[in-house]
Amino acid sequence: KSSENREANQREATNAYYMKNYPDVFAVSDKRMVKKMDGSFALFSAVEVKELTQEGKISIEYPMSKGGRIMDLTQKPVLVLNE
Repeated sequence: KSSENREANQREATNAYYMKNYPDVFAVSDKRMVKKMDGSFALFSAVEVKELTQEGKISIEYPMSKGGRIMDLTQKPVLVLNE
């Protein structure tokens, strides 16, 4: 369990670092980055994102810190693909 927490904390810290220090790290022209359930990201066009959102397959996730106990308002919300 400790190693699982360590990996999750490392992923959380890395994403927070990039979003705070390089806010355009996930910016891509005419595409939107959507986070998959495994933590990786996929690119979708604006039309695809709209369709998937209407179908209920994409939701908004607000980044958390402190192991998921506190909402981190210093970062932008992330689109999450619910499959």
